[in-house]
Amino acid sequence: MKNIFLFLFFFYFSSCSKKTEIYDLYISNAHYKLNIKTGEFNIDWYKNYKDSIRFSENEKKRINELIYKYHLDNLKGEKYVFGKENLIMPNFNDQFILKKENTIKSKIYISTQVNLKVSKLDKTEIDIYNFKEELFQLLNENKDFQKNMDTLKVAKKNDTRLFL
Repeated sequence: MKNIFLFLFFFYFSSCSKKTEIYDLYISNAHYKLNIKTGEFNIDWYKNYKDSIRFSENEKKRINELIYKYHLDNLKGEKYVFGKENLIMPNFNDQFILKKENTIKSKIYISTQVNLKVSKLDKTEIDIYNFKEELFQLLNENKDFQKNMDTLKVAKKNDTRLFL
């Protein structure tokens, strides 16, 4: 009887535990686009450059854990992160799109002018900023990502685009 009770107790709590759902993450800015799910990397303005980045299952799992760590799974719709200081026009250079089951859950736009020491951000904005920083630390550990960032550096030297 005691074993049955322990089994039912364990079964109850294991079935109630929150299962983490897998999110698809897309990163884009003025220079490149990256689909984390497929590993597709594009630099449209540089000879239509395309490459693929191989992410291990562990890297994909760590990226998904970052989404939950910084509560991005709770965001809905569009979110803009920029400093509250007076700017003529904040630039939203980095864009993150979170999808679940091919449905867009949120679009996050982050200004490159954000500085945690100067900008007055709320808790959600700080979480988004920290997510971005930790995500790029993780991405920079990937050799394929580093190779494509090196290609981007070379492409920027020959960049003739005009931004207004």
